[in-house]
Amino acid sequence: MNGFRNILGGLVANDYDSQLIESVTVRRNRLTNAVLFGANPHQRRWLDSVRLFLFSVALAAVVAAVCVGISFVGNLLEEQRERQQQQQQQQQQQQGSAAYQPAWNLHVQASPWPAHRTAGD
Repeated sequence: MNGFRNILGGLVANDYDSQLIESVTVRRNRLTNAVLFGANPHQRRWLDSVRLFLFSVALAAVVAAVCVGISFVGNLLEEQRERQQQQQQQQQQQQGSAAYQPAWNLHVQASPWPAHRTAGD
């Protein structure tokens, strides 16, 4: 058998190797985090939470601004479409009223005032 046995019968060398590998892995992770985020773990956690909160607020503001912008542009397009439809209707009405007037009555303009009637009419 490879390895040494301790008094209780377990393998000492393999346990020690696995513990050593695990402790080196943990230390490497801690050093990497310290280099990337700073030495104080409590400050890191607090700063990470604040950064996440500020990022969330900024993202919410951007989403709200996009929604307002889309609504504004949609409203402008709708108003423009309504104005175009009104202009088209007015043009059609003007063309339609000119098309149905008899040729002998084209020189007479309609008065905006009602016609005066005499007492005998």
